This record gives sequence, structure tokens and C-alpha cells, in this order.
Amino acid sequence: MPMTRVILALAVALGWLLLPGALGVRAEPQFPNKLSSRIVISQDKQRMFIYQGDRIIREFPISTGWPGVRRTSTPAWTGQINKFWGTFSSFGTTQDLGYWLFTDYLPDGSWNGDILIHGAPYTLDEAGKKLYITGQIGNAPASHGCIQMLPDDAQWFHEWDPVDVPITIEPFTGGTLIYPKIVFGAQLTGGPVTQGQAVPTPEPLATQP
Repeated sequence: MPMTRVILALAVALGWLLLPGALGVRAEPQFPNKLSSRIVISQDKQRMFIYQGDRIIREFPISTGWPGVRRTSTPAWTGQINKFWGTFSSFGTTQDLGYWLFTDYLPDGSWNGDILIHGAPYTLDEAGKKLYITGQIGNAPASHGCIQMLPDDAQWFHEWDPVDVPITIEPFTGGTLIYPKIVFGAQLTGGPVTQGQAVPTPEPLATQP
């Protein structure tokens, strides 16, 4: 009987050591199967939904393009996640972990920049620390056309490596969503703001997303 208990105790101990995270070993993150996944961008809800089949398995807050004028809005589009762009700068800020989606053209055929999914825009302070602009994410469409994510969410998205995953960007239809009213980079007094909802200071407008 004592020997049986010793063997049982050893088996339990061995099983514990084999568990993910035991002995300080971090478990590998679990990611959706890219072959059966698809991404939906809801501009009305300012959310990214990742589907596995018909089931939503991840949801992220986002900020899409300001819909006040065509040149800063995010066009409705269906395609796939394209190449990884990494870090780039535009409109006075820097963005990390960018994934290129498509090149945007205005109705007259003129080039209007490239649309990407990327991390929140930031500047650097004197010590080189990143100062992220995140108040708009999940709250209002305030980008120049790209799809912004919170830094940690963008890191998860990058680790998933979503290249070639199908994506649909739904059109912005307005609804009850309150968004900043902007003219030439200035935030104007607009409609009523829902109590407790902060209207972010938008990025300066320019001629491309």
C-alpha cells in the first residue's frame, strides 16, 4: 500500500510538471486556424471581429477613417490581409505592426494612399518613450482611412500572422455612432456627446489615409 501511494504521488507530480506554464515556462498563445478564419471590420460598431466558421472567437476595438469626407474615410472592401509593412510614419506620427490591405483611389481615379491595419499612432518624448494616441480606438472613427488597433491587440494580431486571411470591411452607415466633426484638422462643436463618452482629439487631416 505505501508503495502504491508513492507511485501515485510521483505520477501526479510528473503530470503537473508537464502542464503548460509549469516551472516558469510560458504556454504558447493559442491562435485561430487561418484556413477557416475570416475577419470582419464593423465601422458602425468600431470593432474587428475574427470568425472561425460562423462563430466569433475574438473581438477588438478599432478606429477607422473619419467619414466626414471621402478622402479620410475607410472604403468598404473585401479581400485578404496582404504583406506585413512593419513600422512606418505618416501625418506626424509613427505606427507599428502595419499590414497592407489595398491602395485607395478616389472616384475621379486619383491616388488616395494605402489602407493598412496597424497599431495605435504615437510620438516619442524626449526620452524616446512612445506616447500612444488611443482615445479614439473603439470610440470613434478618427483615422485617415487606416484601421487602428490598441498596441497589445496589434501585437496579438502580428503574432497570429494573418497574411492571406479573408477580410471584409463593412461600410460606415452612421447609425447612432457619434464621431468627431472635423474640418481641415480642427475639431468643431458638433452633435451631443453620450454621457461618459470621450470624443478623442483627431489626427490632423491630410490628402491621403
